[in-house]
Amino acid sequence: MKSIFKTGTMIVAAMFAATSCSDFSDYNETPSTGNMSADKTLWENISQNENLSDFAALVKKAGFDAALSQSHFYTVWAPANGTFDAQALMAEDSTKLLKEFVKNHIADYNHVISGAIDERIKVLNEKSYDFVGDGAYTYDGLNITTLNQPSANGIMHILNGAAQFYPNIYEQATSATGLDIDSVVKYFKHYEIQTLDTKNSVLGPTINGKQTYIDSVMIVTNTAFNMLKAKVSKEDSSYTMLAPTNEAWVAQYNKVKKYFNYIATTSAQDLNEATSTTSAPTSTVTIDPAYQSDSMAVLRVVSDLFYNNNNYYNDWLKEEGKQPYDTLKSTTDGYFTNPEEIMSHTISKSKMSNGEFRIVDSLAFHPWEAWAKPLTISPYTSKVWTGATTTVLVNSDLFEEIGYKPQYDNESSLRYLWVAPLSGLGKPQMDVKLYDVLSTTYNIYLVLAPSEDLGVDDEGNKFRKANNLNFELSYCDAKGKLQTKKLNQKVENNPNKVDTVAVGTFTFPVAYYGLGDKIYPNLKITTSFGVFSKPMMAKYTRDFRIISILMKPAEMEEFEANATKEN
Repeated sequence: MKSIFKTGTMIVAAMFAATSCSDFSDYNETPSTGNMSADKTLWENISQNENLSDFAALVKKAGFDAALSQSHFYTVWAPANGTFDAQALMAEDSTKLLKEFVKNHIADYNHVISGAIDERIKVLNEKSYDFVGDGAYTYDGLNITTLNQPSANGIMHILNGAAQFYPNIYEQATSATGLDIDSVVKYFKHYEIQTLDTKNSVLGPTINGKQTYIDSVMIVTNTAFNMLKAKVSKEDSSYTMLAPTNEAWVAQYNKVKKYFNYIATTSAQDLNEATSTTSAPTSTVTIDPAYQSDSMAVLRVVSDLFYNNNNYYNDWLKEEGKQPYDTLKSTTDGYFTNPEEIMSHTISKSKMSNGEFRIVDSLAFHPWEAWAKPLTISPYTSKVWTGATTTVLVNSDLFEEIGYKPQYDNESSLRYLWVAPLSGLGKPQMDVKLYDVLSTTYNIYLVLAPSEDLGVDDEGNKFRKANNLNFELSYCDAKGKLQTKKLNQKVENNPNKVDTVAVGTFTFPVAYYGLGDKIYPNLKITTSFGVFSKPMMAKYTRDFRIISILMKPAEMEEFEANATKEN
């Protein structure tokens, strides 16, 4: 042990030797005490310094005196007596004292002051602090009054004050008290799991066949944060968290829950086992509706509480007073078009070691941007009756010709399902499975590709035939009974372009989300005429060229219509 300490002394001495004498004098205008010695350990020099007696007492209570007596090299930024509230800190339990105070002032390795310094120091509790200066130096904004005090196992600087401990967002979200956010704290704490890190724990004796540990190092994981893709325990990250007050939590929960109205037994047509359009057997699923509704509602309350400040949409959050962008993006890929309104409900802000913690009195998300998003249903989730199906791709160079506006950048082609009759007398019908429907009101639309079925008018001119369609919905009512509802009838499209036609508006009494792939409402699509209606056959096509089915929450379209009127 002694030889190791002497090696440490030589290392420190070499560091000082690299600095000129005049420079060294400039950096040490406040002389060290007579008790300071490069041959002593950091703990010996701290405990024997009368100006550090308060700090020494706190280090000893926290149980870190032994570590400062070992051969491991540390840098200590020690607060001087009278520059911090030592009495209040002494009243804290040793675990908290160690983490939030003692380790807040100690870092691994030697950090010698020399010349211009601009560093971000990572200390033992994983927090990081600014260590800067050129002639005069600060740590976390606190003046360093005594510089470069050598010891056998490190170096010490004396501070005019104590560095502020900032919890990270994880710590705040799982342990905050007295802030009226018990509901959200309880939720995230519930998913915390602690496991023993056997690799880094110090082995003790085996007692009664069981391994004991002198020093147990625990690994903390949290499945909730993992699910939300929020790495808020990482000290090198930057996030903003919205923490609803208890009142805001309850209000949001009650609002969301209406969209997740489940019943004990939900029925649906089993299209996979159907033998014809009129003989589909019934499938059912039985659940605990209260549990399902509660689980889904709570999940939606917490889903958009976290924002990565390093994301393009959110970087304005890091700068006080910066104008908000027009879009905010959560860690779960929620995009919100009212960021200013969302943040306006902040009633307090707290700096965290890895971002900002905002307590809000309301979660001002639009439902259609959060938990009740528009649904785009693929026609490939369908059962086709008396018809042949073909997938057709339209290249992007024809988009303008067919009147199609790309839905995303670099869209190279448009795909649709072409359903054609099997014979001259055939009448194709199809049932489309509507997955993930919630208990809310949707405006339902059908997106059709241009027709390729040509007719000839009375003057001998060729034209593209339009569709003329009937729609019927199969759904489960609030009592668990399977019902059908006719929606819009004899619906025509513009056959010369990609066209969106209204299928109808319907309020679903029960939610289907999360009930499995056999439980769903389904939309029946048929032509409104038969082959024996010659006038209709001459004017309309029996083919379906379906791109998608759109289900838009009625409240979203109402909001958009009102916004258009106001503008």
